[in-house]
Amino acid sequence: MSKRISPWLAGSVALFAALLLVVAGCGDDDSDSDGSSVGDGTSVRIADKGFTESAIIAQIYSAALENQGFATEVSSLASTEIADAAITGGDIDVYPEYTGTAFLNVLKLDGSDPGEREAQYEQIRDGYSERGLTTLTPSPYNNGNEVACLAETGVTSLEELGEASGDLVYSANAEHLTRDDGLPLLQKEYGVEFKDVKTVDISLRYQPIEDGDAQCVYAFGTDPKLGQLTDLVVLEDGKGLFTGGVSFQNFSIISTSWLEDLSDEQQTALTETLDEVN
Repeated sequence: MSKRISPWLAGSVALFAALLLVVAGCGDDDSDSDGSSVGDGTSVRIADKGFTESAIIAQIYSAALENQGFATEVSSLASTEIADAAITGGDIDVYPEYTGTAFLNVLKLDGSDPGEREAQYEQIRDGYSERGLTTLTPSPYNNGNEVACLAETGVTSLEELGEASGDLVYSANAEHLTRDDGLPLLQKEYGVEFKDVKTVDISLRYQPIEDGDAQCVYAFGTDPKLGQLTDLVVLEDGKGLFTGGVSFQNFSIISTSWLEDLSDEQQTALTETLDEVN
């Protein structure tokens, strides 16, 4: 019996295959006259943070850098804390992060008045530089915080969620439950106190919704499930404290000491290639 492949998985695979064709042109295949490539087989250890979007980005990084002659290895890590410890500890060389996560949770900067996106990134760049890390230009898309609830709940805003949450079950990953910009923020600013919380792996947040075990879910702005599960309503944020403020744009983090060990030509090839991907 053949396995049935979900439309979501099939779509992700198709998207990834298409993107691999695109990254084949990320920077030209920069070969020297003797046929060797600028990467010259230099190893690049890349990591993702254990969920689909991060994994796809890391694989595109890998494909684009392989095209430049680098030898890449991709590992999957379970959280921001683990990824940050790995790159500061020299266990990995590159990983994709989000500006909001870096701003609030890694650098612990003031999110009450973060300024425009450019100002946010300048603070991130300077903060990471002091920690021995190099950051590249953020991508244009914003994968921000959202909460989505089934239409049958009648809830359309975070303010309404505060009033209705005592009768609702929430699905979220463990990191969200303790992050300052996660469930604690919803509790403090919107009075949210769910009847129960289903704690699941970050990639399985929508499963309790589909199984009928939860009515609300912690969502990311780019989640394909928001378009596929048509009975989900993305809640409005009248205060702008949860979905507003800091942005969540993807950007590359590189170990500065590792980067500086590369030749000037390799440094240029690597950073320009990752910037083109972003």
